[in-house]
Amino acid sequence: MISWAKRAASALSGGFLMALLFPVGSYWGGAAGAALNLALSMAEKFPYFLRRFLPPLVLLINTVLSAYGVLTGGLVTWAVLVAGLSLFSWNAGLFEQRWPQAPLPVQYRYLRRIGGILTLGLGAGLSAVGWQGNFSLPFFLAFLSMLAGGVLLLRLVSQTLPKGW
Repeated sequence: MISWAKRAASALSGGFLMALLFPVGSYWGGAAGAALNLALSMAEKFPYFLRRFLPPLVLLINTVLSAYGVLTGGLVTWAVLVAGLSLFSWNAGLFEQRWPQAPLPVQYRYLRRIGGILTLGLGAGLSAVGWQGNFSLPFFLAFLSMLAGGVLLLRLVSQTLPKGW
């Protein structure tokens, strides 16, 4: 289950990286970033050395390419999505390395928790973009996203507090 989520996040990260870099004229950067993210999504087929060092390398390259894309005039929204999905893919890879045969309930619990954190991070990043005036939502969608963010934040805080608080 985790491997499929990691593959999907990696592939989406490559697509968003192309959407960030192609409009500013960096075709080679977008294609290279997409190819590396595609390689990361198929990392299980690579030798152990590449499987171990490819996720942090792709995370570093995605960060550098995202910063380059934003500095050259790309949309910050795509950079926020690349950053969030890259971190998710890297973290899911670490989970797989440390516990390759995790039981299915543990995988679901991990995906729920990391999904909540990812949603909060993406929401915070996109809200910062919205505050700058680069991103606008209709009132109803903004209200629903605010409510969802509040519920997720309360659930996250309630799950991380020690028992008895």
